[in-house]
Amino acid sequence: MRCLSILILSILVSASSPAQAFDCTKASTETEKLICSDSGLKQADDDLGLAWRKVRELLGEAEFKILRQNQRAWLKTRDARCGYGSDAERIDCLLQQTTQRTLIIAARPKTGPGSGADMVPFARIQAGSKTAYEVEIAGVRFAAPAGAGEVSFNSQVDDLVKQAPFTEKIDFETTGQLSYNQSITLEYAAPNLVSALVQTWRYDGGAHGNTFFSAINVSPQIGELTYDKLFSPQAKAALAAACENRLYGQDGDKALSKAQLKQMFFPESEKAVLAAAGKLSSWTFNADGARVHFSPYELGPYAAGSFECRLPLSLLRELSRAGHHLPQ
Repeated sequence: MRCLSILILSILVSASSPAQAFDCTKASTETEKLICSDSGLKQADDDLGLAWRKVRELLGEAEFKILRQNQRAWLKTRDARCGYGSDAERIDCLLQQTTQRTLIIAARPKTGPGSGADMVPFARIQAGSKTAYEVEIAGVRFAAPAGAGEVSFNSQVDDLVKQAPFTEKIDFETTGQLSYNQSITLEYAAPNLVSALVQTWRYDGGAHGNTFFSAINVSPQIGELTYDKLFSPQAKAALAAACENRLYGQDGDKALSKAQLKQMFFPESEKAVLAAAGKLSSWTFNADGARVHFSPYELGPYAAGSFECRLPLSLLRELSRAGHHLPQ
């Protein structure tokens, strides 16, 4: 009986580890060969494999099964996204994708010491059809929410899942699969602040899909963290001005002048920057300060892509009326 139990356990482990580290002497696919050719990428892949082996102990059978299906889908998406360009470009793409995915599977923050409460990964999936969306959602949540901030964080995650187009259908066939892909990663976590970036890609059957950015920011003590809790109304103009300077300068394309960069934006882009400066739903925090995220079409045409401006922690502390909620 003991031998049978060991055999069953070994089968389950091998069947449930799609991100398990592999032996480079047996690398066969182009992706595997690229991973083995770069020590930094190989280490990142090993870190993801280690996180995957640990996560099985944290989730129930049903949740783990969904996450496993999502992980397999992610591997295919990663290989497709990183399947073009030179080897160096593909390695850089694989490194970025793998590092980002590890943050979800390990449920750890990109920066910060951690909130002190256990967090776990989760996933929601739906197979698509000619008229229904393929849905892939993966993110993190508190394992056992206790305080106001933890409850608020999980509630906002639940709202995001509810907003996904699980039941939406169209009455015509598109040239590509209707798709909805969303990731929720921790940008910063500490006992006083938890900040997560929500990245959503959606294809509704048109010429191309689009990417959207949003954020979840909570204080473990008081719940959802809003602009009014951190800054006075008068601070918005200064924050917007700092953001514009970064967009046109340090955070912009180094090959273009300030005048050329400004020409990339819509005439009303300054209004969009001012609006974003006054709502934390487009901000994420990190150990260095904050990033204000702009999705395609918010500041310029789709071809211009997405933008972000970085606000240094020193400026945030200078303007904040509740600095104890900022990154420490």
